[in-house]
Amino acid sequence: MNKFQLLISQLDCLDEMMTAKLENERAMINDYFFGQIVSTHQKVSLAEKNVHVKNACSPIASELE
Repeated sequence: MNKFQLLISQLDCLDEMMTAKLENERAMINDYFFGQIVSTHQKVSLAEKNVHVKNACSPIASELE
């Protein structure tokens, strides 16, 4: 294997590693984002049940009126 082939194979390996790293980071960000959405949804639902917040789109809101 000459030096150019070795360099190309090293660049291919680096590209695969960087792609895997980016995909992993993207997955971590998505998990965090969806975790925040779930947490916020749970807080809003709890507030609705305790009648602290009235959400016009919620079925609970129609029961309160």
